[in-house]
Amino acid sequence: MSGSTPATRQHWWAWAVLGVAVVVLLVLGARTTPTTGYSEDRLVSVAGQMKCLACSGESVANSQAPLAIEMRRVIGTQMRQGKTDDEILSYFAARYGAKVLLTPSASGLVSLVWVIPVVVAAAALAGLMLAFGHWRRMATDGPVATPADRDLVDRVRRGPR
Repeated sequence: MSGSTPATRQHWWAWAVLGVAVVVLLVLGARTTPTTGYSEDRLVSVAGQMKCLACSGESVANSQAPLAIEMRRVIGTQMRQGKTDDEILSYFAARYGAKVLLTPSASGLVSLVWVIPVVVAAAALAGLMLAFGHWRRMATDGPVATPADRDLVDRVRRGPR
């Protein structure tokens, strides 16, 4: 980099810092909560997947309603019994109905909730790519003048007679 300018080197450092930040965020985001045994992290994770039926817009993990406190106690008891997260969620769905789950299941007709947004986003992206390609071709090709257009321009240039 002996021939690089200070602005180029500064630009390189900005990308390096951005890269490091992305890696750090990915590592922090990749941490998973335990899926066996009892821990507060796991309890909060499972309770965060259910909505409090006594509150408006709160998860069981965040609510302080008596029902949510009781649900967290039951979650803890089931964890100590060795139940998996799916078994715990299934227990509550069987007891209170599927409406207790904040995340819909990915099977049957409900799977459309997961598939449709992806299909719409892909179609929108494909449409944008086609439109940008068309606009770019139009900009580089330029408008095509017909002989009538050229005659009109020549008459306007010559002026009134």
